[in-house]
Amino acid sequence: MRTTSFRTLLLSGLALLTTGCESLFFIEAEAEEICKTERDLSFPAALPLTVNVERSFTFPLGDIADPLPEETDVETELRLRLFEVTADTDLSVIERASVSVRQPGSSGTHVIGEYTRTSTAPTQTIQLTSTGAVDLLDLAREPELEFIFEARGALPTEDWSATVRACAGVKAQANYFDLVF
Repeated sequence: MRTTSFRTLLLSGLALLTTGCESLFFIEAEAEEICKTERDLSFPAALPLTVNVERSFTFPLGDIADPLPEETDVETELRLRLFEVTADTDLSVIERASVSVRQPGSSGTHVIGEYTRTSTAPTQTIQLTSTGAVDLLDLAREPELEFIFEARGALPTEDWSATVRACAGVKAQANYFDLVF
């Protein structure tokens, strides 16, 4: 009787898979928002003809992958929710900025947020806008990622510091069908 039930489930599952309902067979873990604030990040004074500055910091992912089995492939998605830089100097001189993400031990980066200056009015805060979700292979298996902030423009000519607040949503999904068979 158990074999018949299993075959019925298997046949029903196969029928659903052939109709495009694969989404019934997955395990998903999600953190809607993980935030980190870095205070007093120091930036050097721009030398003559310097047009960009770059600063990186780690971003925690926590234990989002704990509910997912180790032996399966995991699809992951990271979406920037907020990236705000508040400085002790005027940031209206920054023309463009971006934030990228990199997995530990990797050299490749993926842009997840951008900023383009729309006004020359003095401001000490800039906010980057998400470029959309990025899929990084098994990023959820890492306890943290590296965020790289890059700014371009007529940069401050004196040393300056800023508080950076970053928030991102993370989703990880494993195919349950691969676990059973």
